[in-house]
Amino acid sequence: MEPVLELDRVEKHYGPVPAVRGVSLRVERGDFTGIMGPSGCGKSTLLDLIAGITRPTAGRILFRGRDLASLTGADIARFRREELGFIFQDYNLLDTLTLRENIALALTIQGRPKGEIDEAVRSLAERLGVGGVLDRFPCQVSGGQRQRCACARALAAGPSLLLADEPTGALDSNAARGLMEALAERNGKEGATVLLVTHDALSASWCRRVLLLRDGMVAGTLERGGASRRDFFPRILNAMAALEEGERRVS
Repeated sequence: MEPVLELDRVEKHYGPVPAVRGVSLRVERGDFTGIMGPSGCGKSTLLDLIAGITRPTAGRILFRGRDLASLTGADIARFRREELGFIFQDYNLLDTLTLRENIALALTIQGRPKGEIDEAVRSLAERLGVGGVLDRFPCQVSGGQRQRCACARALAAGPSLLLADEPTGALDSNAARGLMEALAERNGKEGATVLLVTHDALSASWCRRVLLLRDGMVAGTLERGGASRRDFFPRILNAMAALEEGERRVS
């Protein structure tokens, strides 16, 4: 079976500085993969490469067999509009739109009927705990509420590939759990493929596997298998501790 996403020895350099070095990754439809590692290890850069926000210095990134580097500007725009959802670490909301309008934006661009848009926005907002602030602007709500709105916006259009960059970073424990439940539901019920960048081992325990990065390179992979989240959690903590202590390969 052809993977949804494949990275083949991908590198990204900023001048002489390598941010991503020789990363290879195969992602099947419906995978829920976490990406973890110390600050500056290349996690967010890897998501930007997959989203087509920046291009690799070397290697290939294939989405359903097509090299993203070969796509035209219009093709990349279509890929982001129709296939991709991205939860940005800094929210990336439009300040001149209300939260309701921000969440509805992707659906509006797709030309969905108004009634369908309204129901999707209401349902997601209630699920993520921002139903009561939909008519406020981003500057009028807390950072946690802005992050939950950004998550609802990414989920609204039902993307086949969902990239999430530290989505629980600004959330309290209850809100973080609600968000991870929403991602897991979209992954389990609708078969969405999820790549989650996080520092939080509890959030990563929702994933089916965790890719560990150090200095821009893959240092190891943890497979959850049939283990519960409770049992997977300490394995992630131990692996992260080993990375912080400088071990190059972790399993």
